[in-house]
Amino acid sequence: MVDRDCIEGLAGLLDVERQEAEQLLIRFSSAMAAELLAVRKLSLKGLGSFTVTHFPAAKKSSASTVVYTPPGNRLLFTSRLTGADDTIRLAVSRLSMITEDAERFGGALAALFMRAVQQQREIRLNGIGRFALEQGAWIFFPERSLEELLNREYHDLQEVVLPPREHMQDKGAQRTLRYKVPLALLSVVALLLALFYGFEPIPLFSDTAVPKPASIVKAAVHAESAAAVVHSESVTVSQTVTPPRAEANGSLVLAPGSYTIVLVTLSKAEGVQKELARLRSEGVKAFAWPAEEKGIKYYRLITGSFSSRQAARERIVRMAEKTADGAYIQHVIKRVVLHGEKGL
Repeated sequence: MVDRDCIEGLAGLLDVERQEAEQLLIRFSSAMAAELLAVRKLSLKGLGSFTVTHFPAAKKSSASTVVYTPPGNRLLFTSRLTGADDTIRLAVSRLSMITEDAERFGGALAALFMRAVQQQREIRLNGIGRFALEQGAWIFFPERSLEELLNREYHDLQEVVLPPREHMQDKGAQRTLRYKVPLALLSVVALLLALFYGFEPIPLFSDTAVPKPASIVKAAVHAESAAAVVHSESVTVSQTVTPPRAEANGSLVLAPGSYTIVLVTLSKAEGVQKELARLRSEGVKAFAWPAEEKGIKYYRLITGSFSSRQAARERIVRMAEKTADGAYIQHVIKRVVLHGEKGL
């Protein structure tokens, strides 16, 4: 059932002119969009129920890529009613109909939808989307304009796709190899000199004299709280951890060995500024931490500096659910200074 069929069907059920039926459908579609933006749910008799669901930021790793997906809202649809029919209420509150006319309109619209479903014909509502039977299921395909309205606060946020990071164990092995190769050559030279001059070789280096590089081990840590996924990097830099410095003058200092909370990872600077403004308007002291991976630039939006992972985890638990979903804890390797008001 295309738009023309909806219009003609409604005109026949209400016994009105086609032009009037068309205006009613246009206005009702606009009322549906306004209701979804304001209330985030809607049920229509004969058609089904809509729910606007928030999906938090996410990080997915594979053998070929690391993908950071920004937060967003999706419009989900089910062909059964999950609440009371909202058709009459919308007709009264948003179309300014009197109750009698609203009831008559609601009955006609429900009959129109049920007839289309029974006949397995497509339904299109301008500004909302289309409903069609595919593989035995009644499926809703929202219009792009509606999805953009529902995600207006995340409009400039895009996925960040990065190449996989090299294993830190490999880097440590390379550093150890840089030491071992020169030492092996020196040992060979010392042995040849000893054989030539006829005396017992003296070791040039002992195990205690060989400088050992800092060992770097990357370990995946399972989530220890339902509110967050924890990722960390264990780095042997020194035996002591420098305590983090507090936020001052709109900036944040991350000390080596401290921890911070990553809320979302983004690729565009303009999207970063908007997301920072949104987070701060919700009371979250967020900062942008620029980074680069194999020539790909991206930004981590973080909050807080903590001396321990436990302290960071406790902060996540106290966060609003919408903010905490998808957040994870990042171990700081080297000193970082972030400025909140001076741009990126």
